[in-house]
Amino acid sequence: MENIAISLKNVSKYYKLYNNPKDRLKEALNRKGKTYHKKFYATKALNLTVRKGEILGIVGKNGSGKSTLLKLITGVLKPDEGAVKVNGKISALLELGSGFNPEFTGLQNIYFYGTILGFSKKEMEAKLDDIIAFAEIGDFLYQPLKTYSSGMKARLGFAVAVHIDPEILILDEVLSVGDALFKRKSYAKMQEFFESGKTIIYVSHALGEINRLCERAIFLHEGSIILDDTPKTVTKYYEKFLFAKDQNRTEVLNEIRTLSTISENLSHTISEEKSINTTPPKSKHNAALSKTKPDTSCSHKDNFSKLHPYFIPDLVSKNRMEYDASTLQITDIYIETLQGERVNALVTNHTYRLHYTLSFKASYTNVNFGMQIITEKGVLLSGTKTDRTIDVQPEDKVSISWEFECLMHEGIYYINIGVNHPVENELIYINRVTDAYVFKVLPIENCCNGLVYLKQKAPEINFLHQDNKDTTK
Repeated sequence: MENIAISLKNVSKYYKLYNNPKDRLKEALNRKGKTYHKKFYATKALNLTVRKGEILGIVGKNGSGKSTLLKLITGVLKPDEGAVKVNGKISALLELGSGFNPEFTGLQNIYFYGTILGFSKKEMEAKLDDIIAFAEIGDFLYQPLKTYSSGMKARLGFAVAVHIDPEILILDEVLSVGDALFKRKSYAKMQEFFESGKTIIYVSHALGEINRLCERAIFLHEGSIILDDTPKTVTKYYEKFLFAKDQNRTEVLNEIRTLSTISENLSHTISEEKSINTTPPKSKHNAALSKTKPDTSCSHKDNFSKLHPYFIPDLVSKNRMEYDASTLQITDIYIETLQGERVNALVTNHTYRLHYTLSFKASYTNVNFGMQIITEKGVLLSGTKTDRTIDVQPEDKVSISWEFECLMHEGIYYINIGVNHPVENELIYINRVTDAYVFKVLPIENCCNGLVYLKQKAPEINFLHQDNKDTTK
């Protein structure tokens, strides 16, 4: 248990539902113990273990039990069945400002909120300057909270909560408070928490954030955990469930439940392609690389020209997932150079074409096509869709070709493909394939780092001399 921060064993929380208000009284007065209610399970037989230092993401539709689960962990609610154990000091950002008193000033509420979280006045005084500086509410600090806007309340609540320095932090859709500048500061502060080795549970509808920030994720549905896996796997199946047609959702849920719900080696399954041999084939172009002297300028045209794209047979997506191929098949997906050579090892700053073929089995109007490039962790790097639409008939085959410039740095990337059409003013997927194609971008010698190449040019360097300073030597 020393390495376990949170443990839930067969935890259930239910509420009693009565058809008639009088039934509640009948049940209370009945000496024979007759019940007049039905149990509604907000969570049912949950089993969850979170290790110390782990960052766990939670996804699920509204009403799936996410808030109830967090309240059980924080002790706001007590389980009706099972046991919850928490090992460490916990702080929760569930509803920012919910612990404030509207009649108190902002300053008074800082102390008040700190007391609720278990801190003495002396401890809060030591944190006061940092909280005030972070909240940025100016003279409103000395005004009653009832005069605050909702954004100001959120700022103050966030500022207090993030300066508590807990061992376990619970975050529920809180990285979006305030204006644009304050949001950036909030993200930066949260990044400190994510990098500090603290145990974090993060609930969000922003799936890209779950993929980027978390090491593991769970999919909560109707009070039960139906998938516990890497963030990329969980968010991908969650998206498939969200975008599935009503008549197909049961089938999608059954597909999810057939997966292994708990990975024994999550930390080793984040990167599926790292074990693939992606060593470039020996050629005169690649052999020349080892003999090349480093280029110290920021102009990388020469570096790019020394590499050539090629094809790696073993580099195949292992996580390809298709939404619904009943009326549309998406096939023959590949990338090629402008000269027509199929490749999946690309060179930065070169232009390529993405191809795929669509085979329709039904009629659709105003069909739209899209593609996305995502990182290995599932973070959306770039996405686009067509400006024009077409009408199709059964047996129609359509070839789609996207031309794009590879401006990514070294790494593994995936392509998602989607085809949709409008239904009652809403775009609905006819079919979508995630992780449809995988490719890598080759490392460039002495090049920039990060995700994308912004075509930086060598800077101008000039010495600036003070007036009357003797610069002759």
